[in-house]
Amino acid sequence: MNKWMKNLSNDIKISEINLPGTHNSCAKRVQFSYLSKCHNLSIYEQLNIGIRYLDIRVEIYGNKLKTVHSIADCYTPHGKRQKLLLDYVLDDCKKFLKENPSETIVLCIKRDDGPSSEETFDLLFENYIKNDPSWFTENRIPSLGEARGKLVFFNRCHVDSNNKKYTDKNTGLHLSNWPDLPRDAACFLAKAPALNLDNAEAEAYYLQDMYKLFPKEKWQKAVLPLVEKPFEKQGLFLNYFTAANFIYSPKIYANFILKNFEKITLQNNKKYGWLIFDFPTKDLCEKVISTNL
Repeated sequence: MNKWMKNLSNDIKISEINLPGTHNSCAKRVQFSYLSKCHNLSIYEQLNIGIRYLDIRVEIYGNKLKTVHSIADCYTPHGKRQKLLLDYVLDDCKKFLKENPSETIVLCIKRDDGPSSEETFDLLFENYIKNDPSWFTENRIPSLGEARGKLVFFNRCHVDSNNKKYTDKNTGLHLSNWPDLPRDAACFLAKAPALNLDNAEAEAYYLQDMYKLFPKEKWQKAVLPLVEKPFEKQGLFLNYFTAANFIYSPKIYANFILKNFEKITLQNNKKYGWLIFDFPTKDLCEKVISTNL
């Protein structure tokens, strides 16, 4: 599963590939684990079972960014309470891409706690992205050929549009208008805003991120309708299988939803979009990946 994109066409947009992804991807070793733990696998292990979309939540930590799940800090497996910095996550991603240059990794980065989203982006840009050729940073969906061997930056931070150094060439696909959907919403359609409208084509994206529902509701009202009927429209489709609250942990949701997903038959060469999981397995990833082949 570490080279599953190798035989896909260079010409296809990555939004047209059915990608398995993870939600709060760094939350393996994490504070308040009942409410915050989302994975049994490290970032590198996730990539090796086929995951290609990582949802990374960060907070400013000196001149670095540490990974978090809301107010909970994520930790490395080394040493007691050693914070999992974004540096370590990027090292694992770059190591994987060096070993598997046919692949790409989408990195969706969001400020989850700490100073403002604009401050977070400033530090992210200056210390992690600027002058680093590992990134694809344009405000558009690339083709797979453009993205192979690269980290594709999906930006859920707010950017200071008055700062002239920031353009649609270096700030990633802008998903800062990602909504906090009410319980009775279904699928949300948005356009990725451009900093310079003359220079960037706004990309349409569809989002299902209904994390406030109870497990049975989440499956029946949110996830299942978007799995039963593959998409025919152009655009990017993100279907989050995840949720949690103070009663049901991410693990309880995952056990219920993924058990039901196992019973669903997916069709080859149909568009399901990017399916985002907690606690994914290799078999789960293979089920999604096989629809592209």
